[in-house]
Amino acid sequence: MTKNDVKELQALRQTKGRKERGIFAVEGNKLVEELIDSKFRVNNIFATEQWVEKNPVLAKKVADYEIVTPKQMEQISNFVTPPGIFATAMMPKYKIEPKDADNQLVLLLDGINDPGNLGTIIRTADWFGIKKIVISEDTCDPWQPKAIQSTMGSIFRTQIVETDVVKFLKEVKTPVFGALMQGKNVYHTQIKDNRGVIIIGSESHGIRENVMPFVSCPINIPRAEGSLTESLNASVAAGIIISEVFRKSHN
Repeated sequence: MTKNDVKELQALRQTKGRKERGIFAVEGNKLVEELIDSKFRVNNIFATEQWVEKNPVLAKKVADYEIVTPKQMEQISNFVTPPGIFATAMMPKYKIEPKDADNQLVLLLDGINDPGNLGTIIRTADWFGIKKIVISEDTCDPWQPKAIQSTMGSIFRTQIVETDVVKFLKEVKTPVFGALMQGKNVYHTQIKDNRGVIIIGSESHGIRENVMPFVSCPINIPRAEGSLTESLNASVAAGIIISEVFRKSHN
């Protein structure tokens, strides 16, 4: 690995570097194994000799990897303590259309800016069978290391598309669920079909004003009497709403 190679891999830490190259990085046994089991195009895999010695079975499965020194691994890794295996892959190009919500649930994320929350939401969506996720142009990059790590591999099983969400919602013909303070109790809401769009707003502002007019089914997560908690974490709120929509549509 040359110094230039190291710089190229370090550039993947930034959104600009990833988008310019169309490449993202993955680290650790579980995620690298998920990557090679997926349909993603893998570019390179790097490992230290120590990692190969400790993980002979996975090393045999990975097969095509390049040995690097511990120092080189430290230079390219996003971890304080590198796991010892580092891979790069091409960003996939998906297409999600408003009509997709005619026969399935589509998750729409409006301004989620914490990568940990984003990754957890993607993981939750995957758990409940939601495979199409639309994100606003100011939602944080799902291909950044912390977001990928938080998905625990779900990012390889879901389709994620960044788009103008207002333009997207204008063409949706099915129910659009959104958590609003004045919404109907989610536990009392009638949900008959497993289709439509679920909107999750940003951690600090919720669903934005220019998006709210498209919410045809405003829902609210009730707070226990006497609770002084002002709000829920975005990923927790997403989990509750998606779980309830899933439960009711499968009754």
